[in-house]
Amino acid sequence: MKISNEFKIGLMAIIVVAGSVWGYKFLRGKNLLKPTNDYYVRYDDVASLAATSPVMIRGMNVGTVSKVELDENMVSIIVTLDIKRGIHIPKDAEAVIISTGLMGGKAIDLRVKGPCSGADCAEPGTFLHGSVKGLFDSFLDPGEDGTLAKVKENISDILNTLGDSLTSPNSKNEIAKTYTQLSKLITNLAEITGTLNNSMGSYDKHLKASLANVETLTGALSKNQDKIANSITHLESITKQFDDAKVGTNAGALLTDAQATMKSLDSSIAEANKSFGQLSGIMNDLQGGKGTMGKLLKDQALYDNLTSTSKNLDLLMQDFRLNPKRYVNVSVFGKKQKEYEVPENDPAFQNEK
Repeated sequence: MKISNEFKIGLMAIIVVAGSVWGYKFLRGKNLLKPTNDYYVRYDDVASLAATSPVMIRGMNVGTVSKVELDENMVSIIVTLDIKRGIHIPKDAEAVIISTGLMGGKAIDLRVKGPCSGADCAEPGTFLHGSVKGLFDSFLDPGEDGTLAKVKENISDILNTLGDSLTSPNSKNEIAKTYTQLSKLITNLAEITGTLNNSMGSYDKHLKASLANVETLTGALSKNQDKIANSITHLESITKQFDDAKVGTNAGALLTDAQATMKSLDSSIAEANKSFGQLSGIMNDLQGGKGTMGKLLKDQALYDNLTSTSKNLDLLMQDFRLNPKRYVNVSVFGKKQKEYEVPENDPAFQNEK
C-alpha cells in the first residue's frame, strides 16, 4: 500500500507539535515521560520564586515548581509543586522558600519530620503549609543542624586548636615559637628593669656630684660676667670691621670671576681639541690618498701625467714663440703660405737625440 505525501506531512506535523510541547514542558521543569503528583502551597510573598525552581527534601531534588500564579483574591499567591510519583509527603510538611545562593537563586525546601503512611500523608492536589526565609535566615539557620550552629562549632574548634598550639611547649609551628619567644622577652624585660632599679642607687651619688660641679661652674661664670661681656663686645667690633671691608663680597666676586675664566678656558680647550681632531682627520685622509690632494700625494700615475702635460705645454709655448706662422696664417693679398720646415734644433726632439 502506497503512503500518500499528505499522510507523511500530517505525521511529521504531529511529531513536531508533540516534540515542541514536550520541550516546552521540559524547559518549564516538568518531564512528561516521568509521572508526577501536583501539590499546592499558598504564600503571601514568594520572594521572586519562579517556575522551574527545584523542590528539595534534605537537599535532594524531588520535583520542580511548575506554576506560580496570583490568587483571585489578589492577596495570596498559589504555587504548584510537581513531586515525583512514589514520594509520599506528610500532611504536616512545611514548604519553605529558601535562597540557594548570594545571586538570588530560590528553591522550596520540604521540611518533614519523618515518613508517613495512610491518612498521615497528604493527598495529591491538596494544599501544604508554606513559609519564606530570607537570605541570612537561609544560611544562618539557628537550629541544631543549621548553618549557624555548624559555624559556631567550627569556630569553637578552631579557637581551641589555636589555644593548644600556642600554649603547648612541644608545638613546632611558627605561632607557638613566636609566643614562646615573646614570653621570654617579657621575662628579660622584667629582669632588666629590676637591675636598673638597683643600679640607680649607686648612680645617685655621682649624679649629685655632677650637679654640684655644674653649680660651681655657673658661679664662676657669674663672677666673670663683666669680662665675658667685654670679650663679646671686642668680638662684635672685629666682625663689624670685616663686614665694613666687605671681605665676603669681594671674595665672592673674585671667586665668580675665577669660575667664569675657568669656564672660558675650558671652552677654548674644547674648541682647540675639536680643531686638532679635524686637522688630524685631514692628515689621515691625505696619508690614505683620499681627495684631490691625497691622490696628488699618493697616485704616481697621476703625478707622471701631470709632469708630462706640463712638459708638453712648455714645448708648445716654445714652438709657438719660435714658429708663430705654423699656428697663425695671415695673408692680405692671397699669398700662399710657405710649407712649414722643421727646425734643425727642435726642442721637442732633443731628448730623442
